[in-house]
Amino acid sequence: MKKRFSAATIILAEILIFALVSWSQDIEANIKVLSASTLRVDGRFLNKNLNQSKKNWAFLRSIAGADNFGTRISDFNLADDQGRAVSFKKLIDGEYLADGEANSFQYQINLKPLPSVPILAHVSWLKDEQGILMLDDLLPRFAEGKQPISAKVKLEQPSEWKIISNEKISSNNIFLVKNIEKAIFAVGKHWRGQETSNLNLAISGEWQFTDAEAAKMAGEIFDEYRKLFGEIPTEKAQIFLHRFPKDAKFGRWEAETRGTNLMIASSDMPFKTLSLQRLHEQLRHELFHLWIPNNLALTGNYDWFYEGFTVYQALRTGIAKNQIRFEDFLDTLAQAYNLDNFQSPKVSLIESSKNRWSGANGQVYARGMLVAFLCDLAILRQSRSKRSINDVFREIYQKHRVPNESADGNAAILKTLNNYSEFNLIIKNYVEGAENINWQTDLESLGIEAREENSFIKLNVKKRLSRKQKDLLDKLGYNNWRKISGKSK
Repeated sequence: MKKRFSAATIILAEILIFALVSWSQDIEANIKVLSASTLRVDGRFLNKNLNQSKKNWAFLRSIAGADNFGTRISDFNLADDQGRAVSFKKLIDGEYLADGEANSFQYQINLKPLPSVPILAHVSWLKDEQGILMLDDLLPRFAEGKQPISAKVKLEQPSEWKIISNEKISSNNIFLVKNIEKAIFAVGKHWRGQETSNLNLAISGEWQFTDAEAAKMAGEIFDEYRKLFGEIPTEKAQIFLHRFPKDAKFGRWEAETRGTNLMIASSDMPFKTLSLQRLHEQLRHELFHLWIPNNLALTGNYDWFYEGFTVYQALRTGIAKNQIRFEDFLDTLAQAYNLDNFQSPKVSLIESSKNRWSGANGQVYARGMLVAFLCDLAILRQSRSKRSINDVFREIYQKHRVPNESADGNAAILKTLNNYSEFNLIIKNYVEGAENINWQTDLESLGIEAREENSFIKLNVKKRLSRKQKDLLDKLGYNNWRKISGKSK
């Protein structure tokens, strides 16, 4: 016999569950919009056992090559658990030393968009009745341990504004955040929503494409990667697509995938076809990050792999989806080669990743992509086109996906790559070493010629090809447009 529960019992149970979940948070924060670009933050500790110094207080000071974020903080105040003011000394902008232990904090933060356009996909901003709020730069830097810091967050804003987030909402404008480093909120009047089975898409601004076209494109790319890895990394991912909150040139874009949130700040293109191509490029790259590196239990600076190899995989996906031509693929490889060739002094990819935001960002992407191409070509030749770089991605993902044991990213990736004997020299010379890229033999095996024009290398497919060259080119997608056009007839 099934036991039935009254409506009152069910409501009481829900209240108890909510109370338990709420009180399991580490901190509580109330974030209120005060003006066009200013927030006030009031917060306190809920978890007394949190491994956090109550005397040292600091905010994010730099990210993605930009710094001096501490200047955004003003009217900073502290109080103890009895509500009594705690005096403190300001050390530098955004860093404070309290005279005693503080349990609650209050301050204002200026979110006027920063002068540097590239940084605007990586930090909070507020302008023209809309904005992006990232808890990682809004809240103080709490002690980092093995467990992420959770929070109960209330957002106060004008009643006509929307809030869009992937975080769990417990009641009106109150969110239960599992990890404050990953939490992002879109706020304001001008956000629109589209949804697919595994993706939520928040869009603002006018574009050459429609919202439905953007959602369809995102869903198709997501499904392509789901097939590659054999699973989805999250039930729902959130995409935020918006114009830069300040003037930017045609075609300029910056993006970041943080946890299950994809941030794309972009200008548009002059024509619809170019606009759709650019969006496809953005989504191919950022959606891949949901699997690699964001669902890997790897740590450290192995950006050369999860950025450089991702650029290459995004190109391969673009060919497979008939969004770019093989000529575009070759042009991108040539541009990467020219960039790497002119780099001076050269350093290894391992070192470049350590100094990515100190001038080595271009090399991480360019040289990393070239290494991925050489690895893909090597495994295709070795296996007689039975395996490709996709097999390497799958192996790394299965070995190191969450919740597997945490490991150093460089050590783990290099161990897997070096298990493929055909990769050994590539890794030695170009990842661990700083040798010039010598790919003439590799290009010849593929039927590609490299010609120098005005000190720049151009790549072209030779007119006469051997059977082996044709097979390799076919595996890389050289004839993909013919296959797709044939199916569409």
